[in-house]
Amino acid sequence: MNFITRKFISAGGRKSDFGSSVPAPMLRRSFFLDRVPDGGSLTITGLGFYRLFINGEEITRGHLSPYIANPDHFVYFDKYDLGGLLRKGENAIGILLGAGIRNCLGGVGWGFAEARYRGAPTTAMVFEAGGVRFEADESFKWRASPILFDDLRVGEIYDARIEDELLGDGWASPGYDDGEWSPATVEDEPRGEQRICEAPPITERGRLSPVKIWREDDAFIYDFGQNGAGNVILRTEAEAGRKIIVDFAEILVDGRFYNETIAFGGITDLPYHRQTLDYTAGGGTREYSPSFTYYGFRYARVRGVTEAEATPSLLTFVLMSSQMRERGSFICSDNVLNALQKMTREATHSNMFHIPTDCPHREKNGWTADAALSTVHILTNLEADDFLTEWSRNVSASLNADGAMPGIVPAGDWGYDEWNGPAWDSVLIEVPYQLARLRGDMRAARIASSAMMRYIAYTTTRRDGRGLVHFGLGDWLAPHFPIKAPLELTDTIVCADISEKAAYLYRAMNMEDHALWCETVAEKYRRAVKENLIDHETATAAGRCQTSQAMAIYYGMFDESEIDKAVAVLIDLIEETEGRIDCGVLGARVIFRVLADNGRINEAYDMMVNPKAPSYGNWVLRGDTTLPEDFNAEGERIASRNHHFLGDVSAWMIDTVCGIRVNPRLEGADTADIEPRLPEAIKWAEAYHECVCGRIGVRLERDEENGNIVITAEAPDTVRGRIVAPQGYLFIDGTKEKPIASRRWIVEKIR
Repeated sequence: MNFITRKFISAGGRKSDFGSSVPAPMLRRSFFLDRVPDGGSLTITGLGFYRLFINGEEITRGHLSPYIANPDHFVYFDKYDLGGLLRKGENAIGILLGAGIRNCLGGVGWGFAEARYRGAPTTAMVFEAGGVRFEADESFKWRASPILFDDLRVGEIYDARIEDELLGDGWASPGYDDGEWSPATVEDEPRGEQRICEAPPITERGRLSPVKIWREDDAFIYDFGQNGAGNVILRTEAEAGRKIIVDFAEILVDGRFYNETIAFGGITDLPYHRQTLDYTAGGGTREYSPSFTYYGFRYARVRGVTEAEATPSLLTFVLMSSQMRERGSFICSDNVLNALQKMTREATHSNMFHIPTDCPHREKNGWTADAALSTVHILTNLEADDFLTEWSRNVSASLNADGAMPGIVPAGDWGYDEWNGPAWDSVLIEVPYQLARLRGDMRAARIASSAMMRYIAYTTTRRDGRGLVHFGLGDWLAPHFPIKAPLELTDTIVCADISEKAAYLYRAMNMEDHALWCETVAEKYRRAVKENLIDHETATAAGRCQTSQAMAIYYGMFDESEIDKAVAVLIDLIEETEGRIDCGVLGARVIFRVLADNGRINEAYDMMVNPKAPSYGNWVLRGDTTLPEDFNAEGERIASRNHHFLGDVSAWMIDTVCGIRVNPRLEGADTADIEPRLPEAIKWAEAYHECVCGRIGVRLERDEENGNIVITAEAPDTVRGRIVAPQGYLFIDGTKEKPIASRRWIVEKIR
């Protein structure tokens, strides 16, 4: 196994437990250099998180460094260049440690509190500069910090009265007297492979001030106008010893603060069972921001301040996410679609904190289905290649001896028996496949090459006598119960799809035998669906519902001669619900694509913007600013309001409405077509996406007088592909397609 160091230390092996808490430890060490070095490096890990100081200056790479991973699988390190930070003579290193996943009591519902790797916050490091080299050992000393308790999900308790004693006189600086501090304790080396973290750091991406503040009972409610995720800055001049408590919510119910959507049960022994900031003032002007947690919210409830103190400057919302720049966007004449694009972007950022989480408050878990459903829209909108590749490494490591996967990654031993299933487990192949298809990036595929074969082989052991698979979760969070789409249908279709995608990846890696085997498995699954779950006379999939029909069409379970009839059945099903959503996450991922690809772009648009719940349009109408967890009408069920797994509509706007389709024929990520499908209700639309060749941009404008559409395209010279007239249109010279190029075209409706 690769290793960076085998020396790990803690602050006396102490960790928080149910009913008792242990402060986050501070560790320090002084050392001497006989000259100012030309450079130097420091490689460090924190299990769970760390903050790093050199000569009193914080240089931590990002919030919650180094990463969130199962330390039985991987131990992540960050490497720092110390150029310009060191001096001749005495120098000092300071490390503040947080519990992180190492001791994640707030994750009790998902097995984290019982994980075998659970232990005290731990660090390891290697310092090299000016001919001096040392590692973490008993020469480091520790003392408790003002952070009296920290948990990734529960929140943080901080006592600012301790600041003056410990922090005000430079605990991480040279010359500090640590004579009363205790020597560090040597810990066992964690079991996981040691790696330098290649994922982007979590950084600030903007700040929000409250748009409204009002009193509610003995508290003040702060409305920041936008649901999101990140940290807060508390600024106060309260007298020493006064307690200020801030907790968080996404919504109001009957005009009042309501945080049940972000609560998780069973943790009554802890100080709080919702994300909370508990702050004891130290006197004088103070500013505080939690170190080892983050929050998902729009509303904050502040208790312990006076009306005079409840000003906008008291609390600032610091929006954060894993650092990645924009790669694509969409805007059009329709405000509902514009709102959905923004809601998707905000929900995505809110759930990219080292791992792709399901929500940024209640769970903060790497649910596998969420990422599988979202990979396309994440890569279409954001530069997430490194982010997804690093997490994919953890996904591959999560398979057990049988080849089964947990429902969340990272996990301890939880989620292998029921909270998974092929639609969830598909992330193992989906992330590498989309990275390869859209970016030409094979890193994740190579990482997952062994795990993919093991998992697909595992699915074959779960087949029944008809060759069908049905285990785990299905069309999650449909607006009805029981779920209409049969599990054997959705599971077996997904098994066929991931086997085909694995074959594509194996062939790209010159592993032809693996590819042929996967294709054979896929064909068996496809045949099992067609023989057992498709009524070929009526062209109807088992379950006769939106999800069953849309998935069967999208994944090719109907013969070519049956497609028109199958689409007509889907239209009937949509009309039966008056154009409203009647499918869960699996159906919602494909239904708009099926409609648009089969000449029903107007029906897809009408369904998307329908103001009657359950629908996307209803979310916009009721004022959501991020994507909710489900489509249920308000009042029927109040779920999380900040999930990303229903966000494929954003990618659909870019690759279908504006038609920027990367690698449409699987000929390479340097190929792209522009094939727009502009709904009649939209007057204009524009989008861009940066493919591996460069920026592709499209603007569509409808000529209201003659019905023509003006297409203005921007494409790099190195991209290969076509521009195809929308369905029902031709270029004015009567042709259907042209070579892709940067220019202006006019297409006219076929009369």
